[in-house]
Amino acid sequence: MTLAMSWGLVRCAGVLLMLGLAAGCATVPREFPVTLEVDYGPAGKPAIHETVIVSRGATPEAATTAVFPIEKGSVCCDPRETSAIDGVAADPAANRWWVVSVNGSKKVSPYKTKLKLGDKIRWEYRQYEQ
Repeated sequence: MTLAMSWGLVRCAGVLLMLGLAAGCATVPREFPVTLEVDYGPAGKPAIHETVIVSRGATPEAATTAVFPIEKGSVCCDPRETSAIDGVAADPAANRWWVVSVNGSKKVSPYKTKLKLGDKIRWEYRQYEQ
């Protein structure tokens, strides 16, 4: 094999690799489904379980606003907190709070965590013992 042939194979492999990477990027959906569950707990409303179509870069909070009105505001510490979902507000005096999880993990931020295809978002309105 000559040097010219070797260089040609390297260039060909590079082009194929780039085409493969570009094709891989093209398969990432711009919109995709996630599951949204809202458990109102002590508020007494029936729980909701829906599939929501979100755009790439969406957060749990954005997915929730596609279905319910939410309110943001400082309940405890941060003005970006979700203070109410569908009219049910956090109540610090009664020690009732909205807690979010994605795929069972509570180590998420409702306004920072980026969702992926098939994620399961769960909001729970919980009352903690005082």
